[in-house]
Amino acid sequence: MKYAVIISALLVTFTGNAMAADEAQQPVPVQVTKVTAGKTTLTENLPGRVLAIRTAEVRARVDGILEKRIFIEGQDVKKGQSLFQIDDRIMKANLAAAHADLNTAKAQQKLTKQTLKRYEQLLEQGAVSQQEFDTYQAQSLQADAQVEQAKAQLQKAQINLDYATVEAPISGRIGRALVTEGALVSASSATHLATIEQLDQVYVDFTRSATEINQLRELFANSEATDATSREVQILFADGTPYSHRGQLEFSSLSVDPDTGSVALRATVKNPDYQLLPGMFVRVKAPVADSSSLVQVPQKAVQLTGQGAVVKVIQNGKLAFQPVELGPMMGQNWVIKSGLKAGDQIITSNTQFLQPGTPVQAMSAPSNSSHTQQ
Repeated sequence: MKYAVIISALLVTFTGNAMAADEAQQPVPVQVTKVTAGKTTLTENLPGRVLAIRTAEVRARVDGILEKRIFIEGQDVKKGQSLFQIDDRIMKANLAAAHADLNTAKAQQKLTKQTLKRYEQLLEQGAVSQQEFDTYQAQSLQADAQVEQAKAQLQKAQINLDYATVEAPISGRIGRALVTEGALVSASSATHLATIEQLDQVYVDFTRSATEINQLRELFANSEATDATSREVQILFADGTPYSHRGQLEFSSLSVDPDTGSVALRATVKNPDYQLLPGMFVRVKAPVADSSSLVQVPQKAVQLTGQGAVVKVIQNGKLAFQPVELGPMMGQNWVIKSGLKAGDQIITSNTQFLQPGTPVQAMSAPSNSSHTQQ
């Protein structure tokens, strides 16, 4: 009886150990992302600032007292729309005086031409000398010049009168008025009256580090990467929300700013709803290059060790460490220069307590493309 109890206890112990061993060999569920071959567009996420595509400062071009403001502050205005009215009584008086001067000059011109015509007949008859004729001929030319001068003065007076009504030089949104009715404005100091900004399209200026550019060139030198064919850029607000319209890259500076060590770039973006305002800081996701050999993996899938970078992969149903050669960071992803191939399953879930050789079971990770920057 005693031996039977002992044997029974041993059987229970053996069975328990066997069950524990079986449980230890159960695969651990892990999230994975599969590396796939294909065209990879490398992008950079850079800080940018919004600028109005056109900015016009409305300034006084004649001297006078500002009589009234003819626009609503903060509203859209059209090119040629009246904005301010300056007291124009002096301009009207100057215009009338210019008209009178022109009429006087024309009368003098007519008189000298008639006199010159009579002297031509007297010269043919020998009744006047050549010198007297030349004198009247010069006076006739002088009368012609005085008429032209009077016309110019009349035109100038008309322009000054027109300037008394200050018009919008461009279409756009006007800010607040910088002067009030009754203020003295001056042409000599070009009194600033208001500012108009065209916002239906805006510029987004951003920069790229010259150091990063050199690193990318070194990366592309040993790969099949080429310059990005797309000139489109994506704009993101400060909180990461994508803007509904994509921008077009306009230019890239040919020189490096010696103060910041960066290269200036500019994109043009449609802004029909005025969501982008001048001075606003945004993020710009700009394409850098296209590659058919470089891939990207999520940052959390890469582990940095004393021997280099490794990526956790599934090999024969078990967890394994795969050494990789890292390129630059592209947003939240690492660019992998070598070490991975199409079909490799990258483990993206937290597996820091699992050792290589541990059986694992693949589960699809949340969507996070390894081919474009997120």
